[in-house]
Amino acid sequence: MAADAHVAELEQRLTRSGPDSVNAHLSEPAGAASMARLNRQTAACDLQAVSLTIRLARGANVQAVQAHEESLRVATGRCARFVLALALAADIPKVCASQAAWSAAQTARELRRRIADIEADKLLRGTAQGQACRVAYLDELKNTRVTMRVASPLPAARAP
Repeated sequence: MAADAHVAELEQRLTRSGPDSVNAHLSEPAGAASMARLNRQTAACDLQAVSLTIRLARGANVQAVQAHEESLRVATGRCARFVLALALAADIPKVCASQAAWSAAQTARELRRRIADIEADKLLRGTAQGQACRVAYLDELKNTRVTMRVASPLPAARAP
């Protein structure tokens, strides 16, 4: 099945049955290959796949939603304009976050890069979604496992 046919078939399912039905199908062992394919297409910034994934990420199936959000996080690092143009305000903290597989050092580097990308992009910098994404990245950078606290200095040694 061609990439666009794959997404089109999932969109038809979505129209007929709703996001929870599609996510249930994608979470079944028989749908695992379809889920992986959709997530790869989303991560590769296929606009149709990004659009579909954003809608499916609003479903109730926790396992499927987590997989969709992870692929959207990858896409946000590659094509933030696409993702943020389609995202609702409630979606921003979920898609503007670090990927689960990143180490603390990778997370800090990547969040800083993404913040700089938003600040350098006049369009993103000027939108509510771009600013909300920047704030979400800054919040994660300052308030999560990537924060490195400076230890208090050791007391000075006393002379004998």
